[in-house]
Amino acid sequence: MAAPFRSCDHCAKPAVVHNTVIVNGKVIEHHLCEEHAAAVSGQAVGPVPINALLGQLAQVGAARARGPTCPSCGLTFHDFKSTGLLGCARCYDTFAATLVPVLERAHGGATQDVGRVPPEADVALKHRNEQLERLSRELAAAVAAEQYEEAARLRDMIHALRPQAPGAPGAGGAGTVPPRGSAP
Repeated sequence: MAAPFRSCDHCAKPAVVHNTVIVNGKVIEHHLCEEHAAAVSGQAVGPVPINALLGQLAQVGAARARGPTCPSCGLTFHDFKSTGLLGCARCYDTFAATLVPVLERAHGGATQDVGRVPPEADVALKHRNEQLERLSRELAAAVAAEQYEEAARLRDMIHALRPQAPGAPGAGGAGTVPPRGSAP
């Protein structure tokens, strides 16, 4: 059984280009003969060799397989997967949908690297944190009981246990405040 004959929307010639567009749920169909299709597209329309069609399909398939491309540096997700390196800061936004699951797997469910601590340092860190929590509770109790001298002593112990950034007040660098009663 032969396919139903469609004529061009502009003349009675047979339509060779059939275009279907859906806009806001409404289906719009256009059927054009070679002459009118060439006038619309600006290119001659005619039979296309099968090898040209297959070549175009292969290019589209290869582009899809390589994944999205960063508009800033041109890196593809395929390139990132093979090298493990992103090309620029914009790559993070471009590949966010595929990059987040990779980062979560690499970081045990987190999307940010928090680093690793050697086991012996981890024990010392845990002990220091427990001490800080205990001293903070004691400080709050001393303040609540209005025992200000005890609160000051606990505060100083807490400051001694907390790591200080270089140059931060109390770190011994610039910005250090001398104790009360001492000469500058």
